[in-house]
This record gives sequence, structure tokens and C-alpha cells, in this order.
Amino acid sequence: MDKKLESMLNIFSLLRKANGLNRERASFYGLNDLESVILIHVGMTEKVKQKNLCNKFKVPKQTMNSAIMNLKEKGYVKLMTDEKDKRAKNLFLTDNGRERRDEILIPLDEANRRMYESLGDDNVKRITKDMELLVESISENFKKEDA
Repeated sequence: MDKKLESMLNIFSLLRKANGLNRERASFYGLNDLESVILIHVGMTEKVKQKNLCNKFKVPKQTMNSAIMNLKEKGYVKLMTDEKDKRAKNLFLTDNGRERRDEILIPLDEANRRMYESLGDDNVKRITKDMELLVESISENFKKEDA
């Protein structure tokens, strides 16, 4: 097999494995990976709009909306009309959502801190930079394929 192709396939295999492990970690708490980060983020921020979450997590609006509606059905979040912009809705945790967030946040936070310490500051920065580069490259080359 071509060495360049093999290298790219290895990168995507590792990404798939990491993504699968992250999904497994979130499903342990009865959530999908996006729902878990939304729950944690909303609980750490005073007021959150769906658009801001889409931008932060680089997720399409419909995908974000589905995750928010799932969290709403589970009784973890509520949507309230923004006082300044009546078209916008702000996302807040319910009491049940705060309890659930705390059950999830403590073990995930501890695990994330252990991973950070294990990797070290320099590696975390390098991995982040490399992942951003990979995402940018995929995006650019996908657009070329699409044209």
C-alpha cells in the first residue's frame, strides 16, 4: 500500500478509536458525547444560546437542536426567550440538570485532568494545533472534491 495513503488511514483509524472511546464514556452516563459537553458547558456558563454552542463545538444547527431537544425531554435543560432578543432562546439547566451535570462533571473532570497531566502541557498544545490543522485540511480538500 502507498505509504502516504497508509499514513492517512492510520490517522483516521486513530480518530475513529478516540471518538468511539469518547462516545462510550458519555454513554456510561446515559448521554451521547454532544449531550454531555452541552450539559457541562451550559452548567458552567450563565446563559447560552444555541448559535454559540454550534460555533463553539463546530456542530450543524440541526444536530445541536436535536441534542438540546433530547436534553430537554430528559428534563435536564429548559429554553427561555432572551429578554433583549425575543427571537433567541437561552439555554439553562433545570434542577435535575444541575444534579446530573454534577454526577457527570466530577468524574469526567477528574479523568480529563489525569489525561492532561499524563500528556503534559506541550503535548496538549501540539495535539490541539495538529487537530486544528487536520480539520482545516479535511475541510479544504472536501470542498475541492465537492466542486
